[in-house]
Amino acid sequence: MSFSVSLTRHAPGAKPGATGVSCYLNEIPSFAGAELSRLYGHIHSSPAFFETSRPTDNVSTYVAHADGEISAVLVFRLADGVADVLNEFIVIDAQEVCRFADCIFATFPATRAIRFQAVQTDASALPYPVQLHNSKENWIITLPASAAAYTAGLGKATRGKIKRCTRKVARDLPTYGYEFREREAIREEDVRELIRLNQARIASKGKLFGIDEAETRRILRMARRCGVMNLTRVDGRLCAGMITYHIGEDFLTEVIAHDPAYNDYSLGQLCYHTTVCESIARGARRFHLGGGREEYKARMLGVRQDVDRLVIHRSATHMALNAPLVVRTAAAGRARRAKVWMLTNPDSRITRAVLTTLTILAGLRRPQGR
Repeated sequence: MSFSVSLTRHAPGAKPGATGVSCYLNEIPSFAGAELSRLYGHIHSSPAFFETSRPTDNVSTYVAHADGEISAVLVFRLADGVADVLNEFIVIDAQEVCRFADCIFATFPATRAIRFQAVQTDASALPYPVQLHNSKENWIITLPASAAAYTAGLGKATRGKIKRCTRKVARDLPTYGYEFREREAIREEDVRELIRLNQARIASKGKLFGIDEAETRRILRMARRCGVMNLTRVDGRLCAGMITYHIGEDFLTEVIAHDPAYNDYSLGQLCYHTTVCESIARGARRFHLGGGREEYKARMLGVRQDVDRLVIHRSATHMALNAPLVVRTAAAGRARRAKVWMLTNPDSRITRAVLTTLTILAGLRRPQGR
């Protein structure tokens, strides 16, 4: 495949040409944010995510364009002979992936492999040796034009439960109410309280809690950058809530939790429903529910999108010489298959034993005095 490459160094105001590809070395150009949102529609493929959740040193940007329109924007980092693509949860044509690989291998001779962590493409169409395995999933609700249309589209049982619980809340909890705060108006104490509720819910199910202090600070940075938070209160106390991120026409769920004292009112489901309806009012076209295999995500009209880890090797020889990467990728694939099996068999003795062991190990690693 023939192509032209334009290398640009530190030109924040530069615009891509009408044809060919460009590599913006050590920067994410200013126009990239809007194009990333238009092309991929996921927070994990946005400058907000890169700048708050990933190291941004030595990060470069590949931009492909044809007939004056940008067709791909891939942010990557070169290290140890591997070009790691930071974009995640992207759907991209195999021809675009091939053009990117051609460009990287031609422009950076020391690069032996390219790695996508979460991509959906036809890897079989690539003219390079590849390794491919499922890595993550994401449930996506395609939103209608109005909250009423969304509610009407829910299943009969789900609609009925929302109506019953809404009436029950109005009858029994006269101080119940919810509000939405966004970006800088989101308070740290509310985020921490919601995470505490989430921890209590996870612990009650005997599962391993994955939000430590570093992750809490990352969530705070993201919330201040592009967050919308549902704060549901009874008697002035936070009893349920949800943190989402708003990028372009997409909302992404980060944390949802409720006080188990209100289980009889299904405040978690009511919180989800009110947040989805609010996202529609704010012009969203898609609502991302995150990963996992929970049944409620399908009931909320989510459709599962599976994405893969894809490693593209420069050649069969380079693949053979890059045994550590090949082995790590294969091991990650086996670990992912085991995780999916446990997600789909949560009540098996094997799953319970693994989760118990991980919980014990996490407790042993936790610093004393906390």
